[in-house]
Amino acid sequence: MEIGCLGGCNGAALCGFHAALRNARVVSVVVVAFLFFGPMAAQHPKAKKQLNAAFTAFNRAEFSDALGLTKKAIKIDPSYADAYSLQASVYEAMLDTQNASKSYQQCLKVAPQFQPMYFYYGEYLYRNKRLKEASAILCKFDSVPMIASFVLSKHGASVRLKEKAARLKASVQTAMSDVNIAENLKIQNMGPSINTAVDEYWPGMPFSGNRFVFTRRLGGTGNALLQEDFFMSDLKDSVWGKAYSAPGTINTPENEGTLSVKADGSALYYTRCNQPGGLGSCDLYVSQLDGKGWQRGSNLGSPINGSAWDCQPAISGDGHTLIFSSSRAGGYGGKDLWISYLNHGNWSVPKNLGPAINTREDDDAPFLHYDGATLYFSSLGHPGYGGSDIFMSRLGTDGLWSTPENLGSGLNTPQDEFGLYIDAGGKKGYFASDRKGGFGRLDIYQFLVPEKFMPKAVTYVSGLVTDSKTGLPLKARVRLVELSSGKVVFTDSVSDFFIPLQAGGNYALFATAKGYMPKSLNFQPLASDLDHPFKVGAQLTPIDAKQVFVLNNIFFDTDKFDLKSESREELAIVVDLMKTNSGMAIEITGHTDNQGASDYNVKLSEARAKSVVTYLVAAGVPASRLKFKGYGASQPAAPNDTEANRALNRRIEMVVLKLK
Repeated sequence: MEIGCLGGCNGAALCGFHAALRNARVVSVVVVAFLFFGPMAAQHPKAKKQLNAAFTAFNRAEFSDALGLTKKAIKIDPSYADAYSLQASVYEAMLDTQNASKSYQQCLKVAPQFQPMYFYYGEYLYRNKRLKEASAILCKFDSVPMIASFVLSKHGASVRLKEKAARLKASVQTAMSDVNIAENLKIQNMGPSINTAVDEYWPGMPFSGNRFVFTRRLGGTGNALLQEDFFMSDLKDSVWGKAYSAPGTINTPENEGTLSVKADGSALYYTRCNQPGGLGSCDLYVSQLDGKGWQRGSNLGSPINGSAWDCQPAISGDGHTLIFSSSRAGGYGGKDLWISYLNHGNWSVPKNLGPAINTREDDDAPFLHYDGATLYFSSLGHPGYGGSDIFMSRLGTDGLWSTPENLGSGLNTPQDEFGLYIDAGGKKGYFASDRKGGFGRLDIYQFLVPEKFMPKAVTYVSGLVTDSKTGLPLKARVRLVELSSGKVVFTDSVSDFFIPLQAGGNYALFATAKGYMPKSLNFQPLASDLDHPFKVGAQLTPIDAKQVFVLNNIFFDTDKFDLKSESREELAIVVDLMKTNSGMAIEITGHTDNQGASDYNVKLSEARAKSVVTYLVAAGVPASRLKFKGYGASQPAAPNDTEANRALNRRIEMVVLKLK
């Protein structure tokens, strides 16, 4: 598939057209067979002349003429293997599968020792879903060298072709065991609001799912045939509206394609090729959304872009991880997937995702789900169903990607499927395909994601860090930690943030800035409540005496005063604050809800406050700068009328007593 930066072109124009892809596949088979059949060539010069003419006609898509010429060549020389090979491809191009199969078989009958042809025939059978026959032919591929007339130098397959045969055999086995039938996926064309007679592909959305963004290949004449622009559709009353050209200056008379929408909808990452000032044939760009629409994109620059082909970005939910496809040096194949991280406004040097993901063939079209741990991508190298198939891999707790899994024959076909997007809930997916029955050549389809391939469902926390006195945005170090595992989910110096959260996690968010008291928040999203994200205002207050701050990430078991391990992140923030501000003295106060006896609650709250002070002293904070007191239920933060309010009342606070 080579449309704009979907393929390996230099990006100055669209590189080929998918409607002719099937014929291109056939031509590639014929070219290889034709060139390698030297030892099986015709002994009769007239037969060779007829075949040369047939090959020329085939390349011009003059299939009837090509077929007649192959028949003449075979009549002159019935043992002419090359003629049967080309004839099989002609029949295949004419959709005459019965005669195509007969010609392949006749070719192998007259040249049984030619190993590559078993691969080509097996590939043909596989494309036509004749899986058992394909498996049998590929077994013969392995046994050909045992034929007495076999000469390795004349008849043997190349090392690369043997590798392809091994992958094809694996693909056949995958297809034979596949259970993901199309009916279960409920694949549906997105309809005329999105799809037209021209090509639509590379879908995406913001987290909210209320706007559909994609690339459309515009029709016309001359250079207009090469035009790719971004289009959008808005969701209203559960129906997608008529698509319209993306507002603003992002679309140009040249090509814009392969997009990835930032989760909060504020930015669009995409590809442009052969631009003045560009670093390579294709570079990655980012466009920001302002009040008037999408701005003209800016080049992401080095080290993301280089002298090679850099394309097809996938931005993570928090906007701080970028996976993209590149042909740069140091990879495993033609195109590999690479990853880079954003920190303090700068992207890190991209790293190859490694051999678990990348193969000797092309691996591209990545989509990283909002959960940050489920990667979908297209590959020609992993076992598939023909063409470029979509695969899934999960990031383990060890930091390694799992062996990619094919999404199944219901979704993947002998045609090309690519440009996958899966919504935040993980249940509905979108992709582009040139399968039959569409409005045009490439259409966008939606489907239900099988449970096996679902990412983890997520919600999110978003907010703006501001100065509590001026109300102005404030750049602070924002850090999100999943307390149960200790995993740092997000950390950077920002003034605004949008961070996906997985159900069942216990998340602590800290915002710190020099000269300000830290902000501490806690989020524990439930699987049943993911439709309600956490939208917060993180106001930081300049350090001053008599201020009171809730330490929202200090935890105790019921009726206990021993600090739980999840409290360490919060305590580390307090230790750092005290060491940074050497003249600060504080009081740690404990509070409970109104359940239980008053005296008991006072003693429990004081014991908890004392546990915090004991920890701080052990961490190097002088005891002379610390006090503690328990108030029991006497100072509620909220009425004790609901469990949620009682949870607010069970808290530890920090009071600033003095500053030097």
